[in-house]
Amino acid sequence: MISKTLLAALIPLSFCCALLSQPVEPPAAGKVGLSITTSSAFSGKGDLKDDRATYNDISATQYSWAVNKHIAIGKKRRLNLGLDYDQTNIDKPATAQVPLPERLKSLGASLRYLHPLNQQWILSASVGAGSYVAESGLLSDGWGVRASVIGIYNHSRQFTFLFGLAHNSLSQDLIIVPVIGCDWRPTEKWSVAIGFPRMGVTYKLNKQVSLGFGLSGSGGAYYVKNDPQPGVAPRSLADSRLQHLEVRLGVNCDWKINGTFRVSATAGQVLLRRLKYIDHDYQLKSSGTAPFLSLAGTLSL
Repeated sequence: MISKTLLAALIPLSFCCALLSQPVEPPAAGKVGLSITTSSAFSGKGDLKDDRATYNDISATQYSWAVNKHIAIGKKRRLNLGLDYDQTNIDKPATAQVPLPERLKSLGASLRYLHPLNQQWILSASVGAGSYVAESGLLSDGWGVRASVIGIYNHSRQFTFLFGLAHNSLSQDLIIVPVIGCDWRPTEKWSVAIGFPRMGVTYKLNKQVSLGFGLSGSGGAYYVKNDPQPGVAPRSLADSRLQHLEVRLGVNCDWKINGTFRVSATAGQVLLRRLKYIDHDYQLKSSGTAPFLSLAGTLSL
């Protein structure tokens, strides 16, 4: 069983995941350092349970858009400015009374600073703020802040380690969590990532295509102004925070078509789905697994 501590850590850590895989080199020659990413994910039908009832055939569809601008400061330091929008639609049977909102939305901006201290150490500091709401009220309710301070240590060609702290003002249990990770590259083609919310194995077929298999976490915390289904839950769910979490296991294919376009696809199973109303001690959890599929594309200019 996945522990409560790990569940709480997965969401704030998603803000700073994949740092090990992000290069600190400047954009390629002829590029202005602007990237645009769009992605979508579908989690298939599954059952959710609370202490009193089971809600059948609940699925979710997620859409995300992100724009990032990379700025060089001197020869080595890097600054990244980001703007992102995310929407998750929770699909329920038309006649079902499920105490969940139909939409979870967020719009936020972020700033990340990379500073190589020497040949081995890189300091990464990031902060982001945004509005995270259920249904309506975007940019008027649900404001939250996320931040991280990370040290990246390149021990050798084979090992890279990551240490630091992450913060999420909307999280419940661990508002400040430790971050630790390791990237092991036993050969030029194989790499192993150990940490959260990213853990897996990647095999590089060639310079353009890589395949992967691993565990990942996806989710966020959102402000709920009105009870989405009054009278169904044992208490009113109005004026609360809803924490949404999916733990996924899947296979991934990443294809760098050229220096401008990149696409990726991931398919697998959702091992755990949890939606918890933090301020009212009420939650729904999955009682089994469900399939998922995600697609993403990035344009680098």
